[in-house]
Amino acid sequence: MNKFILFAFMLFALSPLTAQVNITIELNTATISGTIDPGGIFVAGGCCFGNPGDNELLDPDGDGIYTGTFQQDAGFSTFYTFLNGNCGDYGCKENIAGLACSDPANFNDRFLPPVMSDTIIRACFGTCDADGSCTIVTDSIDITFELNTETIMVDAGGIFLAGGSNFGNPGDNPMIDPDGDGVYTITVRKPQGFASYYTFTNGNCGDYSCKEDLEGLECGDPASFNDRFLSPVMSDTIVKACFGNCASDGSCTPSSVRGLSVDENLFTLRPTVVNDFAEIVFGNHVDGKEKQILIVNAAGQVVQTVDAAYQYNYRLDTSNYPPGLYLFSVATEGSYLTKKFVVSR
Repeated sequence: MNKFILFAFMLFALSPLTAQVNITIELNTATISGTIDPGGIFVAGGCCFGNPGDNELLDPDGDGIYTGTFQQDAGFSTFYTFLNGNCGDYGCKENIAGLACSDPANFNDRFLPPVMSDTIIRACFGTCDADGSCTIVTDSIDITFELNTETIMVDAGGIFLAGGSNFGNPGDNPMIDPDGDGVYTITVRKPQGFASYYTFTNGNCGDYSCKEDLEGLECGDPASFNDRFLSPVMSDTIVKACFGNCASDGSCTPSSVRGLSVDENLFTLRPTVVNDFAEIVFGNHVDGKEKQILIVNAAGQVVQTVDAAYQYNYRLDTSNYPPGLYLFSVATEGSYLTKKFVVSR
């Protein structure tokens, strides 16, 4: 045999092949509130578990533990998550935001360290129990957040619950508006007595630049980024809110702002769908009073301020305003009022 061929054959025979490991996932679903989605249970995410629907876990014996085995190269490592259903937008993924086994820098997914030998991962949907035992909180309560968005133009990225030490980052907790009425909702299950800071974001902005601005309002805590505070909850609760103000009934009409009371007769604004200008007529009872006008766009940016002291009416020139939703506010001695108008071209 040719010496070169013999050497190459021996080298190939002695060279170790890349070692393979079997990673078995055993997911206990006892912690899922409600039912198992008929679409199935899946592992997804990270570098290698793909999208929802790619890697299904099965429960052939019907014991509520869904399993799957995946062969990978030794040293395999990835982020991953579990989903109750085949949802392309990850809306059915487990919510472990704020828990020790989630990584807030990676969509609050779990992390699998390098695997060097055959391994069994025992997990529970939505908790960090690492032995598959699933600590079920029997005194848990459901907290439903209902957010009225009538004062803003909703960002294409969506509306989110975020903040505090429990609700993660923008994008982690999407709120939905299935009936299209502008009220976005989300329900979270927490232990009885749960309390937390929280906020709402108009868009999926990692830097919180799209969060509501509650600075100076009574429902924003300046010691905690002007977030809202949820007092200890002892039973199933609905939290009604309005983006950017402190109305607690979801009406978006707070009873007071910075010590000013709402005066429904303070002014009229016509038309509400504007092209080049709108006419504002003040109530007779504020004749002779100083009046400050503030115009804010849907992004919460101040567009214009006007001192309308002693004026009976005011013409607002909108010819240079970009199309969109705006808020027109007037503050006087002890009262204020805000109305919406839309610039349309």
